[in-house]
Amino acid sequence: MTDRRRIAGVLLVLGAVLAVVASFQPTFSSVYKTFGSGLTITTTLWTASSEPSTGGPDQPAFYAAGWPVVLSSLVIVAAVVLLLRERSAFAGRPLAAGAAGLLAGVVLLYAGQLYALTQVLGEQPPAPEQELHYHGGMYLLVAAAIIALVGAGLAQQRQTEPAPDTAADEDGVVVHQLGSDDDTPPFGIAIPNDEQQETR
Repeated sequence: MTDRRRIAGVLLVLGAVLAVVASFQPTFSSVYKTFGSGLTITTTLWTASSEPSTGGPDQPAFYAAGWPVVLSSLVIVAAVVLLLRERSAFAGRPLAAGAAGLLAGVVLLYAGQLYALTQVLGEQPPAPEQELHYHGGMYLLVAAAIIALVGAGLAQQRQTEPAPDTAADEDGVVVHQLGSDDDTPPFGIAIPNDEQQETR
């Protein structure tokens, strides 16, 4: 396995692990300020919780993307396992590209929906005041998708055949075999030997 493929495997696994970790971290929070008291709803890819708590259970996350992120990360790890062996590398390359593309697509869709939510909140009247804050989970999720895409790109480059070592051929012994006619040199001109000259 080449060094490039090792680097691709490390990047793919790193992207998958970061994506799973980011899915459990807060991605954004919505703050609603009314008459001096505030309500903050913090969202991960799995659930949304409010502070102060209203006493009800946690709600499903905003466009819950936890399962797509985890599934795509598992497929990325499976692709890396296939890439480790030469016999299955041909199947690991497209699988890594597809899984990394799926992860990036989920992250892009999630970021687009957050941007749309930001635009909606910006168009609301100033009372009650509403704010949207991004958290580390969102940035970690974007970084994971980028790292996975870079690793998948490196994995697509196949191993090149090593060039023949011409220096070793130059130092070797070269043997030229002539035809059965020992008296005829390579130029095709016969040179009389000493025995023929003596008989004359």
